[in-house]
Amino acid sequence: MKDYVILVDSCCDLGKEFRQKHNIEYVKMLLNWTDEKGVEHENIADLDWETLSMKEFYDIIRSGIRFYTSMPSQQDYMDFFEKYLKENKDVLYIACSSGLSNSINIAKKLVETEVKEKYPNNKVVVIDSLRAGMSLGMIIMEAQRLKDEGKDIDEVTKWVEENKLKYLEVGIPETLTYLKRAGRVSGPKALMGNMIGLKPILEFDDKGSNIAVNKAIGRRKAYIKMAQMIKNHIDDSENQEIYLMHADCKDDDIKAFKDEILKAVKVKNIIVEPLGPIIGASSGPGTIIVNYRGK
Repeated sequence: MKDYVILVDSCCDLGKEFRQKHNIEYVKMLLNWTDEKGVEHENIADLDWETLSMKEFYDIIRSGIRFYTSMPSQQDYMDFFEKYLKENKDVLYIACSSGLSNSINIAKKLVETEVKEKYPNNKVVVIDSLRAGMSLGMIIMEAQRLKDEGKDIDEVTKWVEENKLKYLEVGIPETLTYLKRAGRVSGPKALMGNMIGLKPILEFDDKGSNIAVNKAIGRRKAYIKMAQMIKNHIDDSENQEIYLMHADCKDDDIKAFKDEILKAVKVKNIIVEPLGPIIGASSGPGTIIVNYRGK
């Protein structure tokens, strides 16, 4: 079997320990922002928070400044893939949902042209995960496990395509203000929703977009509804580790949501991690999300 690598991008929220252990690299997306003095900044969307700490990042958003995300260029992708193609390895790139980013189309176009011409004997597979955040991270972890078991690139590709929609999320923003700023909700709806404490409960749809599927007034009621949604949809819960991702949330909120989940369903473990900068840039501080494998 020809050797290959599994690669991803800044949308995956995959932890440093796992990435280092399995030599999984991610193509870096960018964050652009203008500070209160009018100075423009460009930062890497860094999953390890080495450029900006998580608190610094979310405090900047709280101050009223918006982060704009930008996609990798064709050259970024070429440099990213070529590191392994030069070693005569094949590449399986599992990309952020096309419902949230056009970056996958940049990668596909590159693979169909320059990569194909320059490396005709290598295989580069680009998969639209239709997922982002830790749902994408969980797909990567399972794909790597299958690779470690000896599955070839075609077998892992087939598994990802058949199973990617089983990786789910359920979450709420702290306020509609940041979704309004990102163009996800209208100004009047955000104003009214914030006044009454409305929490839209978001999930992925089958096209890889975030959609509101339920709502609650207040965080506690939202936690109860979300816990019931997890209970109704989760697969093999007692043997599953699920991920609670938070955008600099208060400890009390994290504990309250964990408690509601554990009241509703028995799981192997709830792992708490920070919500990464790409998702956090549009959802805003205080967002809380659970990612899990569904039926």
